[in-house]
Amino acid sequence: MSRRPLTADGAVELAVVERSGFDESRHLGAGLVVDATGAVVRGVGDVGASIYPRSSLKPFQALAVRRAGARFEGEQLVLTLASHAGTPRHQDAVRAMLAAHGNTPDDLGCPPALPLDPTAAHAATAPTRVAMECSGKHAGMLGACRVNGWDPGAYLDPAHPLQRAVVATVEAATAEIVDHIGVDGCGTPVVPVTLHGLARAAAGLVSTDDPDARDLVDAVLAHPWAVDGPGRPNAVTIERLGIVAKLGAEGVMLMGVPGRAGLALKVLDGNLRAATLAALELLATTGLVDPAAARRVVDAVIPPVTGAGRAVGRIRPGAGLR
Repeated sequence: MSRRPLTADGAVELAVVERSGFDESRHLGAGLVVDATGAVVRGVGDVGASIYPRSSLKPFQALAVRRAGARFEGEQLVLTLASHAGTPRHQDAVRAMLAAHGNTPDDLGCPPALPLDPTAAHAATAPTRVAMECSGKHAGMLGACRVNGWDPGAYLDPAHPLQRAVVATVEAATAEIVDHIGVDGCGTPVVPVTLHGLARAAAGLVSTDDPDARDLVDAVLAHPWAVDGPGRPNAVTIERLGIVAKLGAEGVMLMGVPGRAGLALKVLDGNLRAATLAALELLATTGLVDPAAARRVVDAVIPPVTGAGRAVGRIRPGAGLR
């Protein structure tokens, strides 16, 4: 297929940063909502543009892992798609996932990192692979290698059987052909898809009768803390609204309203601070979430604009979402 990146010409105003009654910054981007069949409910900007989903691709990588026979359950299943905060509870779960299939932290292909959680980061003595936010996904991939007798030392190679299974899963979910493969920040292959394709995949994930997808969604709804971290945007969105939310680096957001709809959104400048607000505004304007409930989530997870240590402004939905 012919791909084009999202550009400023294809973007609309998603959010405005207001300081002391004056508009200071603007976030542009594009996004759309599709129904359970994949039909467009509402789109803003160039929804046919291609993006790297980054960590918003993780649910489909997790599906490939589960279908390959590495059948984690509960919070461990959620960790296979998480961008976790590296709290002790997250790290303990990842270690248990590794041990369940005879793997060790040294087998992880993700780079060492400090936890995203400030308390855990302060307590850390050095960056580790287990603390890295993608370690659960990597532990899942290593588990799939052990179950199938695949080379665990080469699981990040795009030609590896596991990565070929991921590509097949993504193609089926998005109804698009994978024609380019890049490298994500954690080292796994990442592929470009259109915003429409990613939204279609999100809708399918939360609307299908496929038992593996249903298990994944049920686990996310039951253990939201594992997706992200207590008090963090994805976890709060899942807890309070009962929808699946999965951020991706560089301003990507995927959301799924179980049985009803999927959403994909990209903030053009790559800043995630507007992603939750813009995504929930899109769902609210299409009647898929209660606007007041969505606003309460936004107020809980997006810090106010501050000056001298006090709130002097806010981030509000942009004109492109009206």
